[in-house]
Amino acid sequence: MVAIASNGAALAQGVVGSVTALEGGAVLVRNGRKQKVTRAMVLEANDKLATAPDGHLIVTFGDNSSLALGQSSTIVLNEGVTGGAGSGISRVGLLGGHLHSIFNAGLRGVGPGFEVRTPNAIVGVRGTEFETAYIAGTPCPGFPDCLRYTDVGVYKGRVEVSNPLNPNAAPVTATAGYETTIPCEEPPAAPSPLGMNQMLSPAYR
Repeated sequence: MVAIASNGAALAQGVVGSVTALEGGAVLVRNGRKQKVTRAMVLEANDKLATAPDGHLIVTFGDNSSLALGQSSTIVLNEGVTGGAGSGISRVGLLGGHLHSIFNAGLRGVGPGFEVRTPNAIVGVRGTEFETAYIAGTPCPGFPDCLRYTDVGVYKGRVEVSNPLNPNAAPVTATAGYETTIPCEEPPAAPSPLGMNQMLSPAYR
């Protein structure tokens, strides 16, 4: 388990966060250029982070929100809120793998909320702790013909989950202790207690 380092002084203007824990390998892509991720590396909006099969990292933001990226996982920091202690992320794209999110709305006041987007899901929150996994190339439990799906598990607060590929389907709200699955273009499943699906399986780490 990687240890979380202190985020230190307020982040500089234009920076949304920094890498506060790192284990194994990871790559940063910024403006089309690749570089090896290092601990304490500062991050900007539109940065892309990808972990190796042995990689884990944690990004901490000025508002004390954090993202923990698991093995063989890729995210894009799509939209950021910059400037000092209130800096952070308002939208992150999960392109593959496993992401644990802790969002702290307190320092943002009435500012923007937070979304995690996968290729077939939008997970919108205001203040919560939850996990998102996007799996491609493996049959979805209960939908053997579906080879790409998103799982969302909530530990604190609540999240609203929708499928942008099925705009006519109603979103579902998952509260603490529940999870939902979004298979291919199908609507999000009715939330079930955490652990009923495979969300916490080592395969998702």
